[in-house]
Amino acid sequence: MISTISPVELLILVPVALLALCLPTFIAYRRGVERLGLVVVVSLIGAVTGLFWFVALVMAVSMRTRVPASTLRPSG
Repeated sequence: MISTISPVELLILVPVALLALCLPTFIAYRRGVERLGLVVVVSLIGAVTGLFWFVALVMAVSMRTRVPASTLRPSG
């Protein structure tokens, strides 16, 4: 099966697949979720099993974000 894939296709397919596998981590990082490490671990497990990748994606978009330090100080 893999012998039917050309080297050019592999050069395109591998980086796209790696970006897709890292998508939950990127989303969680950009959103600033509180438990980024948990999303990373679940995403890594998901890269192997496939099932947990969807769980990591849901976690990345639905977890609570950190409160920015600027909102903790009273303005005035």
